[in-house]
Amino acid sequence: MVSKNPGKRRRTKAGGGSKRYPTNPAEEWHDVLHRVYYDPRHPAGYGGVGRLHRAVRNKYGVTRKQVEAWLRSQDTHTLHKPIRRRFQRNRVITGGIHDQWQADLADMSSLSRQNDGYRYLLTCIDVFSKYAWVVPIKDKTGPTLAKAFQTIIAEDEQKPRCLQTDQGTEFLNRHVQSLLKKEGIKFFTTFSVETKASVVERFNRTLKTRMWKYFTAKNTHRYIDVLSDLVWSYNRSYHRSIKMAPIEVNEKNEGLVWHTLYGEDDISKPRKGRKQPPSFKFRVGDSVRISKSKLRLEKGYTPNWTTEIFIVSEQIARRPPVYRVKDYDGEVLRGTFYEKELQKVTKKDDDVYQVEDILDTRRRGKKKEFFVKWKGYPAKFNSWVREEDMVPI
Repeated sequence: MVSKNPGKRRRTKAGGGSKRYPTNPAEEWHDVLHRVYYDPRHPAGYGGVGRLHRAVRNKYGVTRKQVEAWLRSQDTHTLHKPIRRRFQRNRVITGGIHDQWQADLADMSSLSRQNDGYRYLLTCIDVFSKYAWVVPIKDKTGPTLAKAFQTIIAEDEQKPRCLQTDQGTEFLNRHVQSLLKKEGIKFFTTFSVETKASVVERFNRTLKTRMWKYFTAKNTHRYIDVLSDLVWSYNRSYHRSIKMAPIEVNEKNEGLVWHTLYGEDDISKPRKGRKQPPSFKFRVGDSVRISKSKLRLEKGYTPNWTTEIFIVSEQIARRPPVYRVKDYDGEVLRGTFYEKELQKVTKKDDDVYQVEDILDTRRRGKKKEFFVKWKGYPAKFNSWVREEDMVPI
């Protein structure tokens, strides 16, 4: 069943739109698009913008902009629109040595029997110098992680101003957080499932590549005896991004390294010939869907975008620009979103939304009401709906 939209009290077309065709001559092109798009026998049926436009442009005179606008109002299109996983993102820019570290847990449990029971590697990297530390651990409990991180801090008597990890709960436990607070280290997480903590993830790949080459050369899967050698070698290897080895970065050449890394991206000072900041694709107040965080091997024909509709609440001028969004209840989501992670949709006052489940019923006088859960929306939007507003699909 479908009914009014949670939070905004609007209606939306469910299951491909209303069965009633517009009678207003000014809206006849809507009728054309509806009949063509929802016809499974038509070559343009359930197709994209280009295919649908080619099918109607000559015979019916429908423009590409009209096709794009109409498809933005169709759930069948917006939910299944392909997503882009690879696109330009903001660079991680730090102030200098030990300004920001990234940490991660590399799962080595498949090799634990050959490596004295060690199941994980705690890896840390200084984002600026690319210098890395690795500590093998047998479990990922709070006390074990805190002790391993303390070992890294004590090794060179250095600690970061801030530490970044992905959203794994291992780093959120009270033991690790207590240590970070004691050491005065600011902690934050990354919200992108696609990129995670990109610098340390790249180091993990480099370390494992060297490790597996060693396995092949020695016909073994035991790494624990040479782990420190592999890390020692990495820190003394030429790094293309900084044009030197990580161990060579120090306070004397810090300025040179910073210019090597970020010279073309220095946005703190105006420069002649600098391009103007890119224009924003979305405006504050636009309705958008958010790209789902999905496994790379998940089938492409399942919905790629959230059923729930969000509102753009803030534009942030970066290169490329990013946005903050809020839900219909006004709650701002954590993190920021790139343009490729958002899709503008069109919702009208006469739209309806699909009901996932009827949780309860009641009567108010002669009126019957249902307490419903809206499909694709969190439980906080569960609400009472009058029976007369429910429409079967």
